[in-house]
Amino acid sequence: KQWYQRRVAITAGVMRDSIFTRARNARTESDDLATYCNNMAPITFKVGFQLFVVALVALMMAIGITHLNECPINCLIPIYLIATGGLYIGWLVLEMGCEQCDFPNIKLWLRILLSLSAVGFFIAGNIWVYGAWEEVETRKRFLNNDEYCNPWVYWVAFCTITINTALTIIGLFSLMAWCLLACCIKVCCKGVVDETTPLTAARSDSPA
Repeated sequence: KQWYQRRVAITAGVMRDSIFTRARNARTESDDLATYCNNMAPITFKVGFQLFVVALVALMMAIGITHLNECPINCLIPIYLIATGGLYIGWLVLEMGCEQCDFPNIKLWLRILLSLSAVGFFIAGNIWVYGAWEEVETRKRFLNNDEYCNPWVYWVAFCTITINTALTIIGLFSLMAWCLLACCIKVCCKGVVDETTPLTAARSDSPA
């Protein structure tokens, strides 16, 4: 009975937090069109971004599967597309389908496993794709050549890895900049406090 009640509570929580419920609440809680658009903007952005990611990873997997044997220069490049797309879809399913799981530790370990797998395939993809840069041929007249790779396979993998690398570098530099800024603010504020504290104490000790 307790298990059934817990499942009912979890199902009610998921339904309450669903996109359709939030969209309906945005409509009922809005007094005019401007407020409704303002409430729907984050929901629309989230749904649009998720659909874009799903379409992108589905395209990656479809290209990798349909052209699995069309990259003799390195047969692992199509596998990289399939594995990366599968990891993204697995992460999305985990986040959307397990928002309130009975076993949060399992979700944590699945996140760690997916993250480590994504990092591993990202590093391997860099080696496979960039390693073939100088010798790869994507033109059809090199179809029977050992240096050939289907243009869809190679350039989709190349663009995906390049974008992910650029975003990773930007994220690392942004994190370093924010840490440096936080340290500077902390040091400056500490210096200001150290300079003003004796004056405040002297004023409080002076006779009225």
